[in-house]
Amino acid sequence: MSLRPARPFSAALLLAAVLALTASLASANRPLLLANYYCWYHNGQHPKQPFLHWTYPSSETNALAKKSQRPGEPPPNSVFRPLAGLYDSADPKVAEWHVQLAKSAGIDAFLVDWWDTHNQLDQNVDRGIVAAAQKHGFKFALLDERAQFHEKFEDYQVMLARGLKRYKDHPAYLRIEGRPVVYLYQVASKPGLTAAEFPQLKQHVEAEVGPVYWIVDQIAHDASAVKAGELDREKRIPADWLATPGVDSFAFYSTFSNFRAHEHEALAGKYRYLTKLAHDAGKKMLLPVHPGHDNSHFVDNPYVMPRRDGQTLRDFLRAATEAGADFIMVTSWNEWPESTVIEPSANWPDPYLYLKVLAEWKGVTFAVPPRPAAGN
Repeated sequence: MSLRPARPFSAALLLAAVLALTASLASANRPLLLANYYCWYHNGQHPKQPFLHWTYPSSETNALAKKSQRPGEPPPNSVFRPLAGLYDSADPKVAEWHVQLAKSAGIDAFLVDWWDTHNQLDQNVDRGIVAAAQKHGFKFALLDERAQFHEKFEDYQVMLARGLKRYKDHPAYLRIEGRPVVYLYQVASKPGLTAAEFPQLKQHVEAEVGPVYWIVDQIAHDASAVKAGELDREKRIPADWLATPGVDSFAFYSTFSNFRAHEHEALAGKYRYLTKLAHDAGKKMLLPVHPGHDNSHFVDNPYVMPRRDGQTLRDFLRAATEAGADFIMVTSWNEWPESTVIEPSANWPDPYLYLKVLAEWKGVTFAVPPRPAAGN
């Protein structure tokens, strides 16, 4: 019997193993990472609505938009330009690239902006992101804007049931606790859905599709807290909603439409307070995180949230994590008009910077997939 000499100790191998284990533990301990995804874009070749959502009427007279206009295109409504060019949301190659990028960055699912059949955007959803999610083993769920933008409550109940029935059994549809997820979008200043209506909505929809995991966008201003100088409490979840049975998680889409903050110190207290309200009521909490905001290509009095080379996104992620958020939603993957995007842009020195920030936070290694051929 011969004895093999022991392999020499390698500090480099040990360090690599420790780093891999640390990354794995970090990923396991992070809340579910979601990103808001828009399917409302048409390219210049679309037969009915060319350049839909790549420009706005107000951009036609906006000096900044006109200055950045390219030949053969309208004045853009975004301060940034996609690395993939002004694409069509129904383009399967672009949607597949988006899914591959998101997976590499550690994003768990897209919350897909849902307008039912308005402007035939449901077809964009099916041809683009839904097909790509199924092909690449990714998850999606509906972020339903019709919760806010509807005329008759009875019609809205039917629309939501129809949308969930369409996707709930899709193999790529996101489920939490075994139930299909839906996010009900609301505008804080004048929400389109009341706490009294929600039990009716839940009863109607679940009679049609079975149990649903309900994430409800609800945030309100608290003038008394502001008057008392308690700025961490300037926003709250309304008491009637906290007492409403059947809500699984509260959420809100953005800070920039509710309060102006982008540094950790200004966010931390607000995020802790809102999360505590939800948890004390026995609910989960979804908190938004942003890379920045700039609507100066279609608004005369714009709001600019600086990106600070990724530090703004890092500060949001830190504040949401410390607050104990159950879910985190990046707002947004590709809302180009408000320029809240993390999708790669041709304007940034590193087009993939914000995806790398997410990957670092999630504890995964980011790799760039091949980019689809498109105009840029």
